[in-house]
Amino acid sequence: MSRLLFSFIPVLLVVFSSCASKYALLDRNFEKEGITIPGKLIDLEIVDERPNVTSEKIKLNVISFPGQSDKVSPILTKDQEQLITEQIKSYFSEGDTEIKVKCVIIGGFQEFSAHMFNEREYVEFETKIELLNASGNLIKYCTSTAFFEAKSMDANYDFINKLYLKAIRTSINTCFDKLDD
Repeated sequence: MSRLLFSFIPVLLVVFSSCASKYALLDRNFEKEGITIPGKLIDLEIVDERPNVTSEKIKLNVISFPGQSDKVSPILTKDQEQLITEQIKSYFSEGDTEIKVKCVIIGGFQEFSAHMFNEREYVEFETKIELLNASGNLIKYCTSTAFFEAKSMDANYDFINKLYLKAIRTSINTCFDKLDD
């Protein structure tokens, strides 16, 4: 009995350590602080140009086998649109210059794959931010891609959705950091 117990201890240590490091990724802040675009935001348009969006959730099996995988580009939810809107608004200071913003979603997906000793959760989000004057003429633009990967013994919906939101925020933040230069 004790021999069986000692053989499970390394397995339990691997499971718990991989889960702990996986969730630590959510706590890391990849966003730059102090971004201020001088001007007054007068209009914000969010355009999703991804050709393959779906309302289907990514398939995460309770028990997975090596070689199983799935990849989806989830539709942009109202909560995600609200997150993007609030984030973009936070970068503007009040000023005399009136600015319009066009946020174009070029790419964004969630991906799962099962391997012999782990399950991989990968997310990617790519945006293009255009700053326009009040007449709609382009002032400047930036594109940015954010991606995150986690490997653990157990993929789950809550984690991959939170990781996807982190990719959205990080991609937009990176663009505005470049536009603030």
